[in-house]
Amino acid sequence: MEEDARMGSPAITLRCDCGTEGRASYNERWTCPACGRVYDTSQIPADDYQAIKDLDRRYRRASQAVVAGLALMVLAVAYTQQFLPILAGLGVVMSSWFLFIKPFVHRRHKRAVSALTRSWELSAE
Repeated sequence: MEEDARMGSPAITLRCDCGTEGRASYNERWTCPACGRVYDTSQIPADDYQAIKDLDRRYRRASQAVVAGLALMVLAVAYTQQFLPILAGLGVVMSSWFLFIKPFVHRRHKRAVSALTRSWELSAE
């Protein structure tokens, strides 16, 4: 339970019949600011939401592991106490992370979530 609080849960995007969009957590009620309709996200099947939540947690953990591995590589170079390789290595690591690794992981995560996501029809109360 404590792990869920640290990681957070993926938000649910809601679109009202009037066209207004909003975000809410699972098991939360969302009131449309434009027309006042109320939507309850607990109508979404728990198994579907749990699958998305587990996938999100797995990708977050993988990203954290990659960052930790890159940080260990920089620390290993720093341990040699050579200033120029430290700066060059840090530049290569940061560039690799932001230009190649993070976008690749983000695209895979987005594809996996979209494969699990369904368009649930919630009825207004």
